[in-house]
Amino acid sequence: MNKKKYIITMDIGGTTFTSALFDLDFNQVGMSMESYIKEYGSKPDLISGFTNQLKRLYSEHNISMDEIVGLGISAPGPLDSRKGLILDTPNLTMLQNTNLAGLMESELGIPVKIENDANLFVWGEWYRHYRKESVITGLTLGSGLGVGVVIEGRVFTGSHGMGAEYGISPVKWGVWEDEISIEGIEKLSIIEFSEVKSPKELFQMAEDGNVKAQNIWQEFGHKLGLVISHLVNLLDPAVVTLGGGISRAFPYFKGSMEAVLSEYSPSFIYHSIKIKASKDQLNSTHLGAAMFIKQKN
Repeated sequence: MNKKKYIITMDIGGTTFTSALFDLDFNQVGMSMESYIKEYGSKPDLISGFTNQLKRLYSEHNISMDEIVGLGISAPGPLDSRKGLILDTPNLTMLQNTNLAGLMESELGIPVKIENDANLFVWGEWYRHYRKESVITGLTLGSGLGVGVVIEGRVFTGSHGMGAEYGISPVKWGVWEDEISIEGIEKLSIIEFSEVKSPKELFQMAEDGNVKAQNIWQEFGHKLGLVISHLVNLLDPAVVTLGGGISRAFPYFKGSMEAVLSEYSPSFIYHSIKIKASKDQLNSTHLGAAMFIKQKN
């Protein structure tokens, strides 16, 4: 009797990582607890942390390694997914210029593929919610700014696998993700409060009616609206879906973001392009990673 087969996935962010387990029909079988990158002092320790988290997950579900067809990893860009390399990403310094796919294959003995986290997030979002749409784009708002695009059900990655790396594009203050990121929001908090406050704190303060916190989110929304206006004018998507921890504050930056879009993006006005905060953020990214592995097998 043939054993049932599974896909295992890992999402590596700037501060945390999680793993998930799927069957080949993309039903999620299990999800790990969140682990924190700061708890690991070196690259070998971090690789061991990845491996241990994965092994715990499939062991908890009584699944053996020979039942797993591959590991799909979501990681911050820029990266070379074809070679399995994380390049000089500013948001995961411990793994800069690392052949992560090769290291994990050596540890686990199964095929390993890596892909940009924003690409996998938007692909998972498309599969879960937007399969009727021909073009959607997604942004991940966290330690950095990730952008992903799905066209006719396929992730757009460009000629060399590095398409849509818009967050590191230059702007008057440096690059976009200097401001559209956790760090960018913290810098705004210093201006308003003379001390660093996290996006989570600022969200709660906005909920409690703090005007300064609400002003920070409006300023963030204005800058995010500029980014999205460029994407809308270039791609004319049906949907822009927002993920990452910062997207939880969507109600507080939605208005200023949409005001910018109304000013600079005719398609937003005339075609009612939907801008939505994802309800599935992490699950969509893991799903995209599972789809990526099945596509490659």
